[in-house]
Amino acid sequence: MLLHAEWTPYIKRRAAELGFMACGISRAEFLEEEAPRLENWLKKGMQGKMSYMENHFDKRLDPRLLVDGAKSVISLLLNYYPPAEAQQPPTRCKSVSMLMGATTTLLLKTS
Repeated sequence: MLLHAEWTPYIKRRAAELGFMACGISRAEFLEEEAPRLENWLKKGMQGKMSYMENHFDKRLDPRLLVDGAKSVISLLLNYYPPAEAQQPPTRCKSVSMLMGATTTLLLKTS
């Protein structure tokens, strides 16, 4: 079992091994400063054809409403249009193939 201080470097290292370009970990909390920016962004229609972005506004601003007791949010970056030689996702990470070519948010819950 990893110690508390070992989790962040471990998660970031595994994300890189799985082919993600970046990994960030933040505290799960209400995004007070981002709320008006997201609201204005949506009102301007910046979400384009991604109309689902308009759903569950409160949950987009507070991840604790999605997962009761959540303490952290792990955000991963994957280039949708990598060079031709890197078009295939890593075989070690099956979920990456679902991300190729689509904007996707994965929510992982454990019981």
